[in-house]
Amino acid sequence: MVGRSQSLMDSDELLHRPDERQKWRESYYFNWVDAENNVSGFTTIGILPNEKRREFVFLLFIDDKIEVHYQEPPLESYVDDINKMLTDNVLTYQLVKPFQTWKILYITPKLEFRLTWETRFPTYDFGRDSSASWHGHFEASGKVNGTIKYSDGTKRSFKGYGQRDKSWGYRDWHQFDKWYATHIQFQDWSCAFRKDHRGSRIDLSGSVSTKNGNTPLAKVEIETINDNDQFQTPLTSTYHITDIKGNSYTVKSKLLGKNTYLRFARNFQGGYTELFEQMVIMECKETGETGTGMTEYLRTIKTK
Repeated sequence: MVGRSQSLMDSDELLHRPDERQKWRESYYFNWVDAENNVSGFTTIGILPNEKRREFVFLLFIDDKIEVHYQEPPLESYVDDINKMLTDNVLTYQLVKPFQTWKILYITPKLEFRLTWETRFPTYDFGRDSSASWHGHFEASGKVNGTIKYSDGTKRSFKGYGQRDKSWGYRDWHQFDKWYATHIQFQDWSCAFRKDHRGSRIDLSGSVSTKNGNTPLAKVEIETINDNDQFQTPLTSTYHITDIKGNSYTVKSKLLGKNTYLRFARNFQGGYTELFEQMVIMECKETGETGTGMTEYLRTIKTK
């Protein structure tokens, strides 16, 4: 079994006791990229017990086509049982072995999507309250293997790398001016981070990971080029990454395909937040490697 930060326990894979705040949220997230077969995507399940609802999101990008599933089923009663909470009978997460193996099922009359996610590097604890967006948060890089079976009987297999995370605590997007979240996957190493901007405060958490362990990050600088469309959609980013041991990496991202991203928007009194989630190709300047990953950009726009 691949290791994990000593601060993490098997129970952290399960549900945590919510506090009384309305926007308390617990979430599970997975992504995957197979650049060779042009298959990528991400999914998340959020539980908001004090708002009496859950959130189910599934995005599959394949051959520049998009399969989308989004549901917010009501939560009549909160139960501490992930087998009941992590399914809406279309999208289902199954925990096989804590911090090691998960299965994801997405089944509709149109297609059946089945994915097995296996941790490949030690799970890293971002640290308690390392962001104003959570109380607890951990991430891991993994290998993915999956199949897509269509209603006409045709079947497609895919494999590659991906990232997963788990968060719990008070979650309120519009308190941030912006944030960057990025997952970088190469054959022998990965990097994941979150960088928050709130007024004059900047919070950074994340690590570079290999089979030997995790090295926390010291600094990340980001240069982004946006499209000239109505949303100023991010097109490419260059990440200048330094870990606490002084190792430096320059990684550039570009979209995997013209349709391998989605924009989400949420309104609040006096404005809205917009979130761009993108599946990308990654290139490391220092090593010459080409890999895959995910880039996420959040912006808050105030209209009053």
